[in-house]
Amino acid sequence: MELDNCLEEEILHLYQEPMIGATYTNTYGEENICNLVEKYRSLNESREMLDMLIGFSQSTDLATCFISVGVLHALGKSEEVQEAYRWAKTQEDSSRIISHFDIGKSVADYFISA
Repeated sequence: MELDNCLEEEILHLYQEPMIGATYTNTYGEENICNLVEKYRSLNESREMLDMLIGFSQSTDLATCFISVGVLHALGKSEEVQEAYRWAKTQEDSSRIISHFDIGKSVADYFISA
């Protein structure tokens, strides 16, 4: 099943805007995580968006992967989060990636209500 181009563009935009660290209210990507969680919930648990989040959780781009892990954590997708951690352990700079994942999870815990 292919993701609708408009939806895909909207999701990608939510990863990029606002820029992480650009404002006091988005120091750690908290707005990005909140906006992506809200989008997912508004879609009634879209499989396509979930697949996108999972793919991005194993990205070599630190901002993308830690936001994705934060969103997956906020959505209660424990197995997907653990899979991202398993992937991170295979990477050259695994401790740095894992520490970013931990930040994403903490941000989600603090800013997302169940």
